[in-house]
Amino acid sequence: MTDLFPGVGAGSLLHSQLLADDRSTRVGAIYRIDYGEAIVLTHDKWKFDAGGIPQFSFLLATAQDINTPEVDDDEVLLLRVEGTAPLSMETDLHAVREESLRSALSSNDNPAPSSVLDVDLDPFTRNRVSFTGLRCRVLGTFYEDDVDGRKVLEFGADVDNFYATSTYRVLKPVGEGLSTVASYLKPTGRPQERVRIGAVRYSATRRRAKTSNQADAAVEVNIHDFIGNKTALLGMTRMGKSNTAKTIIARTFVISERQRAAAGNPIGQLIFDPQGEYANPNTQDGTEIAAIGANHVRIFKFGADGSQPHVKPLNINFFSENQIDAVQGLISEALSAEGSGYVKDFAGTSYADVAGDRSASTHAQRARMVLYGALMRAGFTVPQNFRARINMSGALQQKVSAELGRIPFTQAGQTVNFATVGAADLEAVVEKVIQLREGGDQDATDFTKDIRWKSVEPIFTTQSGGRSVRGWRNLNPLRPFHSPLTQNDPAIEIYDELVQGRIVIVDLHVGAESVTKALSEDITRRLLSRQTEVFTSGSEPPHIQVMLEEAHNLFSSDRYKDDLDVWVKLAKEASKLNLGMTYATQEVSGVAHQVKANTANWVVAHLNNTTEVNELAKFYDFGSFKDAIIASEDRGYVRLKTLSSPYIVPVQIDRYNVALVNEARAAAGDPPLTPQPGP
Repeated sequence: MTDLFPGVGAGSLLHSQLLADDRSTRVGAIYRIDYGEAIVLTHDKWKFDAGGIPQFSFLLATAQDINTPEVDDDEVLLLRVEGTAPLSMETDLHAVREESLRSALSSNDNPAPSSVLDVDLDPFTRNRVSFTGLRCRVLGTFYEDDVDGRKVLEFGADVDNFYATSTYRVLKPVGEGLSTVASYLKPTGRPQERVRIGAVRYSATRRRAKTSNQADAAVEVNIHDFIGNKTALLGMTRMGKSNTAKTIIARTFVISERQRAAAGNPIGQLIFDPQGEYANPNTQDGTEIAAIGANHVRIFKFGADGSQPHVKPLNINFFSENQIDAVQGLISEALSAEGSGYVKDFAGTSYADVAGDRSASTHAQRARMVLYGALMRAGFTVPQNFRARINMSGALQQKVSAELGRIPFTQAGQTVNFATVGAADLEAVVEKVIQLREGGDQDATDFTKDIRWKSVEPIFTTQSGGRSVRGWRNLNPLRPFHSPLTQNDPAIEIYDELVQGRIVIVDLHVGAESVTKALSEDITRRLLSRQTEVFTSGSEPPHIQVMLEEAHNLFSSDRYKDDLDVWVKLAKEASKLNLGMTYATQEVSGVAHQVKANTANWVVAHLNNTTEVNELAKFYDFGSFKDAIIASEDRGYVRLKTLSSPYIVPVQIDRYNVALVNEARAAAGDPPLTPQPGP
């Protein structure tokens, strides 16, 4: 027998981690095996003693014999139960069972179900019919290896050999043994830090798992798998996707704070929150992401009044010079439906001052004055004491003043050319400049000759190329974006907060869909721009995680063809820019194949139709779980595949709660939250 396993000795690590009595229990033997499938012979008594063998159970097959270690094989096959399989004598045994039932029906005056089912079989026959076959997929092989002078447990996703099937004992891993299997992480070259995400859950029915104390085998993941990579949260609404996202966010924050404490760079997290479920407490969790602490979480929302320092306004001040880039982006979007040439010119021109370029800054100021006039015509509230800066020759100032019959200019520099114009006079000043130019005045012609002015003037006048255009009327839907109280561009503030390692929640549950859509796109566009600037300068961009809901609306196959689409750019460029992305959807088929093909982590909850599960079946071996994914509607019950895990694990995700919040707070050095007393 020893010649059958040349050079192989007892594997202590395999035994201590997987095969020890407290980590696995015998359930049968291999009846037939090949490189991809094994048929396991088991018995009703073994199944009962093991607490049941649900579909998708992990099983271990080993040629080791603990009584004769000198002939052991240092490999353990990992199997997953896929269904049942017929045994060679099963037909005969079924015939015996059928005949017994027929006899009971024929001879018993009371053919009630209890009389039939309680029919007596002789002990020999009863034992024979208690054997069944389990059809199992061979997932791979556990074995020991020497790495840097120490023994480690390795896993290969195939089988390099198998022996006569009678030598294989089959065991069901339980307790810490099951946790070892479910939490196994393959080496990836990435940092590794294990965190618990849930417990193994094979089936919707958990009675036997609970009564046999097998319902809480921990599943741990490498949290670094989620940082800088794409993660898919797939499942119907209310199936636990946001709970999983919150868990990942809190765990990532812990890692970020540890990196900060070790003089490393923290990790920023940007959450687009269309339902307000990340910013606000809900009945599911009893807490929220914001509970991690006001020093670490920033919430941007419409209507914020500044009374809470960690809650900031999401609105833009359209009259603020330092927010002109955001203003231009939103107005360009609003104008895009109009096909006039001025629209393209407006979108392609900068209206911000240029450091060191006095001429460009002068023309930008003049164009902004026209734009402010258009905003006033569209009904935008003007900030208190607002004045527009302008560089206008003294001669033109005198001509405009003469036309108005008053002096609207206030000197703002050492020369008369530098002036300001108040809100009450601004529209009139623009109108008079245009009238003077149309009348042939050379000073007014020179004042308005730059492309910046020409691209904005049609918005103010609603005239372009001798025909009428909608101009400022296109700006009416943008009024909800505007707040005269906002001091800084929210997109820039958001990016600065992310660089500092904070969690930023963009609360979009208040506001018209068109408004929130345009705003979230503008924030993402600015994020990509900033990260690209750092990347192209030769520096390492900061690590930032982005959380997106309703991904089927953002990454559809049709949109993926448009390289200028901001969400497509995010999906394509995220990795090189150190942007991790978590996207959630109930429509797997609605997300472009290219996005899914580059997704590292998969969290799959209940889906309710074959179209979606068939699309999912194209990736890894999710096809094996198709029927179960449709049938099981339990919240938080998922099939999990991470970058470091070599196989899919069925998991009940832990609930995000105050304990996890306190873990995050502890990592930041903050005191724990105390439960609030009930009413």
